[in-house]
Amino acid sequence: MRKLLVQYVKDLTAGRLASGFEHSARVYHLAREIGEGMDYDDDVLHAACFLHNIETPARGAGAATDRARVLLSEVGFDVSKVNAVCDAIAEHAPGSTAKGLEAKLLYDANLLDTIGAVGFARLSIGAFFWHHLKTMEEVLEFLRERLEHSERFCFKVSADMAKKKLAFMRHAVDQFESELAL
Repeated sequence: MRKLLVQYVKDLTAGRLASGFEHSARVYHLAREIGEGMDYDDDVLHAACFLHNIETPARGAGAATDRARVLLSEVGFDVSKVNAVCDAIAEHAPGSTAKGLEAKLLYDANLLDTIGAVGFARLSIGAFFWHHLKTMEEVLEFLRERLEHSERFCFKVSADMAKKKLAFMRHAVDQFESELAL
């Protein structure tokens, strides 16, 4: 079932530079690292991490949860766990309030992948593709807004993992702003 789910995600997100399969795989890896020693349901976590961006971020978590329900049914996922997967997907965006353990792990892991060098690149690309921003100043504002949400982790281990990435992100955003002012 997992292999089929992963293949669906690869196929459906092919060509997405900032929110495709590689992002989902990184998020799953980070979520497992954060959750080490915690009693989470790995089936729920795996499905939520790989399906959270099954739709483009611009379409929102609601579209992703609707699509996830269909895909989970098609691959024979345990129906008693579908709501937990969809809840995690619905609560994964920066600034939302994740409630369940798997939702919190997805939230923190996704947030970690929006900071640092990879995060800077993902958000810059996403500013154009997801939000159709047209100027560098708009991109800068978008990066600053996202940076405001980047210290709201559910777990201390996530905040600790984020320290170097946040330092890089702050520096990169500041440098971006100073270069735009030339």
